[in-house]
Amino acid sequence: MAGTTSPAPSDAERERHAVRSVLLGVPRWTRDGGISAHVQVSAEILARHGLDVRVLAARVETNASTPGVSVYRCPELFHPRVPMRERLGETLEFEPDVVHLHQVDLPDVIGELRRRAPVVVSAHVYSACTSGLHYFSPGQECTRAHGAGCWPNLLLRGCAHTRNPTSLPARYRGAARRLASLREADLVVSYSSAVDRHLAANGLSRRRLLSFPSTIVAGPTSDPPRERRVVFAGRIVAHKGVGVLIEAARELDADVVICGDGRERAAMEALARRLGVGERVRFSGWLAPEQLAHELSAAAVVALPSLWPEPFGLVGIEAFAAGRPVVASDTGGVRDWLEHGVSGLCVPPGDPHALAGALAELLAQPERRRAMGEAGRRTVSERFAPSHHVEQILDAYRAARLSWEQPAPPR
Repeated sequence: MAGTTSPAPSDAERERHAVRSVLLGVPRWTRDGGISAHVQVSAEILARHGLDVRVLAARVETNASTPGVSVYRCPELFHPRVPMRERLGETLEFEPDVVHLHQVDLPDVIGELRRRAPVVVSAHVYSACTSGLHYFSPGQECTRAHGAGCWPNLLLRGCAHTRNPTSLPARYRGAARRLASLREADLVVSYSSAVDRHLAANGLSRRRLLSFPSTIVAGPTSDPPRERRVVFAGRIVAHKGVGVLIEAARELDADVVICGDGRERAAMEALARRLGVGERVRFSGWLAPEQLAHELSAAAVVALPSLWPEPFGLVGIEAFAAGRPVVASDTGGVRDWLEHGVSGLCVPPGDPHALAGALAELLAQPERRRAMGEAGRRTVSERFAPSHHVEQILDAYRAARLSWEQPAPPR
């Protein structure tokens, strides 16, 4: 993916602003979801490329070590009343060429770190949206900037997606803080056209659009996929559309495997029983990367039935890496990686009948599934390989260093 509004550095600037060390900031150093998995994989790729990679994390929830990656545990990171030296701990002794923060939406921390190095902030989701979900109803994406005009939509049009309006003032302030963090950064990077639109709407001009690397390595595919198996992988929350998939299962002669967990799991299990598909819908819980790779490889089709404008849909390219086609809601950043009719099928979000029809269509056509799976593999190798990721992210780091050294324009 190309950059958006940030100018590409010249060859001389590339050499002058070469990046050899990076400090990554995350709330939790673990590997239990899309963003966490992305940060760990990105750290591994950068370390293999020869960078000195250090990680600042409030919580460390894994004992696994990564060659070339050092982790600093700073439990006070998100406590604003604690002195900054305690919040940042040992990281203050490190002098990185660039700092790259993921979900560390703290303007004061960014300001402190910018005294030492340029700061890049990743916008993985709709950071400046009060609800964080950025839609009114399935397929109806919000396009406005954060501001007072959000309130009528939150209260009257349902984009708050909550029955508890008392939480909205705090969530609105949180969106304002996250937007301030993005404006404080030397460069904001995102990973889909949907999130990039959101950043543009909020007036962020120093931004780049990068490619995700696939976060799992697909297992051996010598065994054929299960001919009647549909796999979903992700959090079990309302906006991920698990309920739509379970409703679609009533029209399918297929087994459905739900890989993941979340606050709606018990409700979705009850829905499957109530609709009479409980014996064909299996909930596996969270899986380790190797287990998830096995499940994707065993699928005939992978489903991504999101209701919200999916910021990217990482499981889509993970399915492609396993050589499996995807049936996905046509919303958010899905079209950035899924070519309808080539590597999978797009359906209207929130429509169980359309989802069932698309899944049944592919389940009945094994040769078409195979061709789509191979097209997906090509998509990953051509656009989402580790080599593409490291090339683009290092170019973004160089641009951030250049911006950091120049007088700041009005924000």
